[in-house]
Amino acid sequence: MITADKKKETEKLNELLLSTKGLTKKYGHHNAVDQVDIHIKKGAIYGFIGRNGAGKTTCLKMISGLSKPTSGTIEMFGYSGKELKQIRSRVGCLIEAPGLYGGMNAYENLNIKCKLFGIKKKGYIEDILRTVGLEDVGKKKTKQFSLGMKQRLGIGLALVGEPDLLVLDEPINGLDPQGIAEVRDTIQKLRDERNMTILISSHLLEELSRIATDYGIIHNGSLLQELTREELMKHCSERIEITLEHPKQALPVLDRMGFNNYQVTDKSHIHIFERLNESASINMELAKEGIPVRGISITSEELETYFLNLTGGNQNA
Repeated sequence: MITADKKKETEKLNELLLSTKGLTKKYGHHNAVDQVDIHIKKGAIYGFIGRNGAGKTTCLKMISGLSKPTSGTIEMFGYSGKELKQIRSRVGCLIEAPGLYGGMNAYENLNIKCKLFGIKKKGYIEDILRTVGLEDVGKKKTKQFSLGMKQRLGIGLALVGEPDLLVLDEPINGLDPQGIAEVRDTIQKLRDERNMTILISSHLLEELSRIATDYGIIHNGSLLQELTREELMKHCSERIEITLEHPKQALPVLDRMGFNNYQVTDKSHIHIFERLNESASINMELAKEGIPVRGISITSEELETYFLNLTGGNQNA
């Protein structure tokens, strides 16, 4: 007999486009990536967040087939192991800087890749140029492009072959605000108009929070957390934070008071996300029950602060 929980778990697995299990990459005795389990749903924009040197690029290279894992498995589109070779054409990637021919224009750069893929469809290149917002660059050489234009052309090159999964490594790194907005709009457009699944890495959580639907946070080669956009916003929203020695003792009191939207976050804290003007009443009711409160306050957290706290402070990795 299949239980409801088992059925829910099966449905979740069926909607996954990409997953890894125990993904590890060693260089000598150093684990650049250590036992990483990623889960990416079809149609998601998955923000892969980590500081410089956290292991993001190494993970993306293994997923894209550019580097071989030391151990662990990758499953995409229901294929794994040696079968992955059959579906590599369904993955487009922009890892590190795009490889452009500076003396050629955008059309000519795309035309070279189309020839390699055997694509001769009329209007194909023009369609990609429109998609990445470069339809009006004409014969301008790519060596004269801004960094943002180069990144968008790199994304265009990754689109040749019409992949179902797009892997982008730090595409907004080093861009000015306009360049960031242009790349962000391009990514959103690909997801909305082409129903593309996108895996995008960055060390800028604040920027990715504007487009990503799901997140994986990596630090020192280990995946610390996976969460949805809603869960991330809940972590960073305004809340009542109660500090107690035994949080579970307080739950019956909160239930009796009619609170529904709360969470025990660790061994000494409860976060309440509703009725923020009732902290005094909560304190009073807990005191009546003989439950000592060490602290109660209204607090919130910036996205970048949340990320820095999770990864151990403000030092560079």
